[in-house]
Amino acid sequence: MKEIKSKKGILNRLLPKEHDFYSDLIEHTEKVREGVASLVEWFKTHESVYADRVREKEHEADDIQLKIAFALGKVFITPLDREDIHQLASAIDQIINYAKNTVREVQIFDIKPDAFMIGIAELILEGTCALCDAVKMLSTKSSDITELANKAVKCEHRVEKLYRQGLNALFEGEEIKEILKRREVYRHLSNTADRINEAAEILSMIMVKYG
Repeated sequence: MKEIKSKKGILNRLLPKEHDFYSDLIEHTEKVREGVASLVEWFKTHESVYADRVREKEHEADDIQLKIAFALGKVFITPLDREDIHQLASAIDQIINYAKNTVREVQIFDIKPDAFMIGIAELILEGTCALCDAVKMLSTKSSDITELANKAVKCEHRVEKLYRQGLNALFEGEEIKEILKRREVYRHLSNTADRINEAAEILSMIMVKYG
């Protein structure tokens, strides 16, 4: 009996019983939201401080994602399936990754964001805010999570519509180099919105399992 208790004690020390994954996910999503908000401000003001803030928030979000991944490998009990937690954190992290890549592309191509880019960025922020609100409710399994996830999906659909409108307007121009540069930025923004859709679908799936 003593030997069994000793083994259990060692196991408990090696594998902590609990970790506050909900708080980590909330903090992670909030960092992403702050980064996307900085992208919008950078598009509007062209002030480099906002571009720097996007990169800063991307690094902070990466650190939290690594913390989540490490905890998943150590903790014995998780509030959701490990795969669900991992996939949700990964999808949300990709939002800020694409936002950072968008900053890099705009700077490399030395272009000024146009009205379509600003509109798309604002919709991405709206979708990210919906995800942020949903993640904050995740521990409650509230039905509002599904509604917020649907709102995020609708934002992605609106992005795709604006994306196509922007491309149509873009190809009415005659400067091939400018068209190609801007098309690449549009593509990065569209990919950012796709990650919002992915995260929203994961949240909806979680609600089907646990709601």
